[in-house]
Amino acid sequence: MLDQAGAKQQQRPTMTLGGHAPAGSRRLARLRVLLSLHPGVVVVAIACAALVRQAMHDGLAGDVFYEVASGRWMLAHHALLRHDVFTYSVPGRPWLDEEWGFQVLLAWLVAHLGPVAYWLVSGGACAGAVLTATLLWRRGGAGWLWAATLVVIATGGVSVGLSPRPQDLSYLFFVVLLLLLALARQQAAWLLAVPALILVWANLHGSFLLALAIVALELVWSFVPAPSGRLAPWPLPRRPAALCLMASVLLSFANPNGPRLLVYAFSVSTSPQLTSLISEWQSPNFHSPLLLLVIVGPALLLFSSLAFGRSTLDLGEVVLATALLVATLHAVRFTPYFDLAACTALARWQPLGHEALPTNVLSAPAALAVVAALLAGPHPSAGAPQVSGPLGTPVAATDYLVRHNGRVFTTYWWGDYLDYRGIQVFVDGRTDIYSGTPVLATYMKVARLEVDPDRFFARWGIRWVMWQKGAALTTYLANDARWSEAFAAGGAAVFEHRGRW
Repeated sequence: MLDQAGAKQQQRPTMTLGGHAPAGSRRLARLRVLLSLHPGVVVVAIACAALVRQAMHDGLAGDVFYEVASGRWMLAHHALLRHDVFTYSVPGRPWLDEEWGFQVLLAWLVAHLGPVAYWLVSGGACAGAVLTATLLWRRGGAGWLWAATLVVIATGGVSVGLSPRPQDLSYLFFVVLLLLLALARQQAAWLLAVPALILVWANLHGSFLLALAIVALELVWSFVPAPSGRLAPWPLPRRPAALCLMASVLLSFANPNGPRLLVYAFSVSTSPQLTSLISEWQSPNFHSPLLLLVIVGPALLLFSSLAFGRSTLDLGEVVLATALLVATLHAVRFTPYFDLAACTALARWQPLGHEALPTNVLSAPAALAVVAALLAGPHPSAGAPQVSGPLGTPVAATDYLVRHNGRVFTTYWWGDYLDYRGIQVFVDGRTDIYSGTPVLATYMKVARLEVDPDRFFARWGIRWVMWQKGAALTTYLANDARWSEAFAAGGAAVFEHRGRW
């Protein structure tokens, strides 16, 4: 009997006087809980790190240069930039700068945080959009594995537009708006935050028109009777929805240009000049595997959920995703919005059924290792221009021009960098400022050799031409006795006019 009692006593776990496990065991248990993450959480963490990594890897190019140059001008002069200060083609021309808030924010962040601010407003904003979307999709009923699948799709879509421009903040605001509307379906008080969001949005980027359209659509659904079937609206209360829309429209007027901004933003978005000059305003090129995946993939999933799924989807979310799909097929710049909207609609679908994948104590260390590898890998220094490729920023060639006097004629894409370096240009990426003038049409004719370039150069007194190697205009100048190649580096060649015009 004594032997049996001793054996039983040896099998009992060691307890403290209070009847609890030792402190070391409790700490070990808590550590295991902290380290045990669902694999879906690991995917979200890696996706966000991948977006930041892309921001770190790409380098600066294009619009960001005139954005930060404009912001610096406004901070230096303590005034809004309402006229052109960058060109010799339309100097002093009135400019309705719809992105003034972003420009000031970017220039201020760069001045106070350093060049790492470029990563913050691009990779940071896009990662924030994915994190917020994950929260929204989990609220919509998506399990972690299905949410992780949607995160992969959305990350690919958001990466299409990732660069330090106001669009990236718009992706974040877009998802925050969808989350606020989802919360408002349970507690209408959340609608109070929507007009405030649109107020900030209207002073950063013209895509606030999309936010107004979404809020208007919510009001429409409040009048639609709930159908019985696979699609059903989850409408907001009618009166709060109407008040929210009115307040949102009125607060969008609180910008330096008042109600005129709405008309202006719409006219710019529908300008044929944008389609002809800027690739992101053109239809997507489906030869790109990434675009094929992030546009056709979500569209097929959305169709499959309606045709074969059993879950009830939100009519408003499906309509919004469909409208943004049409917009994306017209202009590739809408891809991130479409993917985020499509994944929000798909979050209510449960194609994986019951998700029983357990947490794992190795998930957190594995996630930290991958995230660290992504963020610590080789990359250009913060704020460094992208110099590779035919459209890479011509840093060395611009350094040469800075040391010489005379007017410069360069490409639409490179004009932004010359703005940043303090060199006046004929044309840059601010397409809207040239509306109603022959500047863009003339630029295209010269670039395509549809007119005599020398007559154009003589008219404007141009001494220097910085152009892409191998382009038609470069070949023309190389064989024109009135021009000589003065400098060449990377993908850029600089030609100097001989004598006087």
